[in-house]
Amino acid sequence: MKSHINKLILLGLVASSISLAAEYPVDPKSGLIMAPGWELVNYQCNACHTSMIVVQNHGDKAFWKETLQWMIDTQGLWDLSDTWEPTLSYLSTHYGQAEMDMTIFRRLPLEPNLQPVLVNPFPKEPK
Repeated sequence: MKSHINKLILLGLVASSISLAAEYPVDPKSGLIMAPGWELVNYQCNACHTSMIVVQNHGDKAFWKETLQWMIDTQGLWDLSDTWEPTLSYLSTHYGQAEMDMTIFRRLPLEPNLQPVLVNPFPKEPK
């Protein structure tokens, strides 16, 4: 009996996550899920790179915050100020933690110690 209840709970969770993804269409131009906040993310991300980089990455709020902070610190991204929360909320909700789909990607990402060292081409001026 207990295993049937666990199976029903798991089935409900899977169904709700599938319905969340199916609830919003995908923008044909950017590839982003057109949920609340997508236009803000589209504007901010496409200023520097294709939105397909967003679609290929998945993570929780901490992952996205660390990634965006790295872009601010090393890549010249402007301070997100009052757009931090809506940006992080959109990204973590619609591009949350997921297993890497190896039918799409050729290989797993390089381990951090094997990645090249990046030098910031846009150093911040001292205040």
